[in-house]
Amino acid sequence: MLRFLLVRLLRALLTVLGCATLAFFVLRLSGDPLVALLPTDSPAELLERYRVLWGLDRPLPEQYLRYLLALARGDFGRSLVDGRDALGLVIERAGATLQLGGTVFALAILIGVPAGTVAALRRGRPSDYLTMSAAIFGYAMPNFFLGLLLILLFAMQLRLLPSSGYGTPAHLVMPAITLGTAVAAKLARFVRTSVLDVLGQPYVRTAHGKRLGSLAVIVRHVFPNAAIPVITFLGFELGLMIGGAVVTENVFGWPGIGQLLVVSVARRDLAVVQTVVMVIAVSVVSANLAVDLAYGWIDPRVRVAGGRHAG
Repeated sequence: MLRFLLVRLLRALLTVLGCATLAFFVLRLSGDPLVALLPTDSPAELLERYRVLWGLDRPLPEQYLRYLLALARGDFGRSLVDGRDALGLVIERAGATLQLGGTVFALAILIGVPAGTVAALRRGRPSDYLTMSAAIFGYAMPNFFLGLLLILLFAMQLRLLPSSGYGTPAHLVMPAITLGTAVAAKLARFVRTSVLDVLGQPYVRTAHGKRLGSLAVIVRHVFPNAAIPVITFLGFELGLMIGGAVVTENVFGWPGIGQLLVVSVARRDLAVVQTVVMVIAVSVVSANLAVDLAYGWIDPRVRVAGGRHAG
């Protein structure tokens, strides 16, 4: 188990380092941040002074080495716009994103798991076709378009919900629906496939042959075995939730990490953008690591195979 854990941790560390490296070079090769931060008529002396102040006058390899050393000390840099600690700015916005992501996650589970299970148990019937058609529609609908439709209907026409903002449960309704629709749709389709796969296994047919009730077969045999791939899916979606909230947060003016990322990119605020990318990468990698560990704990065969392949 220790070897299994060490291999996963090493892979996670290399993945985060790769994301940090990519963000660093892409941001610096995409143009001079001073062009976006300072007035267009700024004198050359002022531009050069700020380049020296921010270390942008140094060769790119030296900047990268200094960046890695700073990360090793837990220093994510400071905002080029207001001089505040970049990590502190991201942490301030993390609460709003976690609130939205947690609500979306709960909504997706409450809708997707029952819908996918019912569709699998009633395969080929009208309820199955109706559920899967709704899932395909929900998955295909672009987030920004669904968000705009909800604003037009519930905010502008019916005047039941605020169109943007943060602070009350009413502000959370439309962003959660917008972001949660696609997640619930994907989860319903995934649960249906997983449950159908388990229903076709010999041990399920044996359980039915022992005259166990349908509910007992589902609870004792179907759900535990169908849960393993579903846990994998949920872990991936949980990690991607922060990155996927970028569009939704900007449509509804939700003050989370996604909105901060868009604003910081427009301002060419290098330290803040790099920190947001790092936070998203760490969240995705951590979720995947948690899934790997949970998978190995639920099914020891995965743990043994992972350790053997690592050697």
